[in-house]
Amino acid sequence: MLTCNRRAVKVPASGVRIWIVVLVGSLTAILAAPLNAEPARLHHYTVSIDSELNIISVHACFDGRPPLYLIAASLDAAAALEQARIEGVRKPLEPNGAELKLGAQPDNACLVYRTDIGQFKSRHQRGGNPTRHVGRDLLTDLGVWFWRPDSLAPDEEIEIRFDLPAGISVSAPWRQAQAADGSTVYWVGHSPYDWPAAVAFGHFDEQSIAVPGAVLRVAVLEGIPAVDLELVRQWLTRAATAVTTLYGSFPVANPQLLVVPGARGDEPVPWAYVLRGGAPSAHFFINQRRPASEFMTDWTAVHELSHLLLPYLRPEDAWLAEGTASYYQHVLRARSGMIASAEAWQSLHSGFRRGMKSQPDTTLADATERMYKNGAFMRVYWEGAAIMLLADQRLRSRTNGTQSLDSALRQLHECCVSSETGWQAAEVFAKLDELTGTTVFRELYEANVGSEAFPDLTETYALLGLRVRANAAMIDLDEGDATKVQLRDSIMGPPTTAQYPLRPAN
Repeated sequence: MLTCNRRAVKVPASGVRIWIVVLVGSLTAILAAPLNAEPARLHHYTVSIDSELNIISVHACFDGRPPLYLIAASLDAAAALEQARIEGVRKPLEPNGAELKLGAQPDNACLVYRTDIGQFKSRHQRGGNPTRHVGRDLLTDLGVWFWRPDSLAPDEEIEIRFDLPAGISVSAPWRQAQAADGSTVYWVGHSPYDWPAAVAFGHFDEQSIAVPGAVLRVAVLEGIPAVDLELVRQWLTRAATAVTTLYGSFPVANPQLLVVPGARGDEPVPWAYVLRGGAPSAHFFINQRRPASEFMTDWTAVHELSHLLLPYLRPEDAWLAEGTASYYQHVLRARSGMIASAEAWQSLHSGFRRGMKSQPDTTLADATERMYKNGAFMRVYWEGAAIMLLADQRLRSRTNGTQSLDSALRQLHECCVSSETGWQAAEVFAKLDELTGTTVFRELYEANVGSEAFPDLTETYALLGLRVRANAAMIDLDEGDATKVQLRDSIMGPPTTAQYPLRPAN
């Protein structure tokens, strides 16, 4: 199952462009956060890897009665599994597809197994992160080697410890904390086992970047030429700080960010995506040969990190995930001073035009479903962005500025968002209407998702003072009407808590 935040597909500039450290005190506070209360059942996994980063060995001990079977998220896991057995028992266990049957075992039994990544041949990997070596480092699809119960009870957890060779570090998506003995461990959490995730092993030092409300855990894999680590820090800090301008803090407290060099393309970040397995993470595949100035003007990181403003959405609702990220990649960069507001408006208009021309004879729902088969990215991304602009404008206009898309997403974050629960777009829109006390989102959903027509932006453009030139490709901003200027500035300027007070959820 792919997350709704699919790969940010990038095409030439003529097509769709879908796609300091602050609060130093918070860095110590977040990294030193204690584990939650001890669960009733805590299974212990110890993961080790050889110095060549080819063989992953796992020692898994179960608290109480072991499950009858374990499951892996990838069908490739069976082929990669080299040996598995119950500790103390000679007879090996054989996988059946993505299932490894343990059978009835005594309480507190342990499983030992190893996976040969060096001989791995990918056939079924999902989530956009094929297992492979990157320089001397290793990027792995978690589903290839992590055998686990298919679900965990609310009071049940898996604790992961890594036993690594000297000079080797790990980057994992799970919640990181300090155990009682002072060692660093991870808790797997309760997101569905088949949500894609990645773990990297290598010669990197995981960096910590503090932004309001979060500490980003950044791992940069090895590349030739070597990646400029300070440039990466500045680039990601700038992008993440832009995202914090929506409601004052970053939406995820401690995300994994992976930077993988060696991508080909004439842009600094030819492709990127967000995964949700274990916890939200963002992966950036960069062309480190591009000049530093291109990274500092790049929009891709803002787009990907904006995905974290929403919970996991099912693939059939990718229009909402990608539309929100496409809308805010312009708005948030304007608010943070990365681009001028006039440039943001022009870029949105250009995107809407491309969306209007793409797949005109299909509904938004159908275009989303077939996006990767027929290349309807422009329709999906930019119609989704148009719906977000309409929602933002209508909320501000109908509530006299007391509500906006910003305040709606902020309230959703405060009341309801969990990294372990998936949503449908209709559910998100229903909750946003409830939180804002309006029917804006229901109206937009009913009018557009099942329609073949691109949303009509005429009224919204008029209210915003966006005047389309005769050639339709360019717009002018009406500076003579103070009301229109104020509405435009309220969108491209940072919101404040006083401006958008939170409403309690019903």
